[in-house]
Amino acid sequence: MPHERPRVNILVRSTKTYTNRTDTNLTSGMASSGFLRIVSMSLVMGAASYGAGLVPLSSSMTKSHSAKLATLSTGLLIGAALGVIIPEGVASTIARDPEPESYSYKIALCVLLGFAFMFLVEEYISPHARPPMPLEIRDEVEDVHFDTALDELEREEGMTLPGSHASTWQMLRNAPSSSLPRAYPLSLGLTVHALVDGYALGVSSLETQSGALSLVVFLAIIIHKAPTALALTSSLLATSLPPSECKRHLLFFSLATPISAILSYILYTHTGDGNNLWVGTPLLFSGGTFLYVATVLKSPSEHALSSTQETINKTSRTVLLLLGMFFPFIISAMLGHGH
Repeated sequence: MPHERPRVNILVRSTKTYTNRTDTNLTSGMASSGFLRIVSMSLVMGAASYGAGLVPLSSSMTKSHSAKLATLSTGLLIGAALGVIIPEGVASTIARDPEPESYSYKIALCVLLGFAFMFLVEEYISPHARPPMPLEIRDEVEDVHFDTALDELEREEGMTLPGSHASTWQMLRNAPSSSLPRAYPLSLGLTVHALVDGYALGVSSLETQSGALSLVVFLAIIIHKAPTALALTSSLLATSLPPSECKRHLLFFSLATPISAILSYILYTHTGDGNNLWVGTPLLFSGGTFLYVATVLKSPSEHALSSTQETINKTSRTVLLLLGMFFPFIISAMLGHGH
């Protein structure tokens, strides 16, 4: 009987070794499936973005369809942020946070940082920024508002003076627009935005127990990127940039999200060590960026269309927004989170 205890210890150690090995293999398998999923989604997103951006180079898309797509994408971003990303970030933060009393501060700070980051991008790398008008042109623009009635009277009398409303606008049209310098801030601003989208997609794919979160984020981003890519190419063509250069700018924009998504996934996979706090924090940050883009930032497609209200009626706009808002939540609820 004295030899029974060592035999039991050996059996226990063998069982623990087998269990640890099984857990390692399971974790490795989940990480592998998550990586394959993020690579697949990134490839599809890059190809779809590039394909959508080529449309203005070969054909024209109606303003009505572009406006509807832009409106739907706005609703999807709001729904993805409020209905999926931020709740998942809150749940992940609470699950492993060692300091329960600081939940509200950490959650609020992460969302605000994401919101503030996109605000800074919009302020300093704005794709809609234009160089200031020369002083004499600006004075003429101000005079236009005061001289409109006079111009109408002149037209009734059959007269046109050199400083009339029509000649002023003709001068504005012929004024130097610095087209080429404006093309690069446009591409840079949208590429930075695309990098943030990729960050959100990569972080959402860390929840390897369920593909619901990453799928919802993927759908929201890809539908949002289609009108953005269309607007990018259309805006670049408007700056008299050659089609070959437009394609090069479009390629950089299309590759930004896939590269950012894969790098973000790899970074957090190797540094997170399975801690949900590492997943929760970037998810909340991504939710803040989505909220800014959907509620504050005027999308490039809206700039290209002047105003979506002029292109689609109020009822259609309301229905598309509500559909986009609730679609991510419904998909997430149907697929389940696996928690």
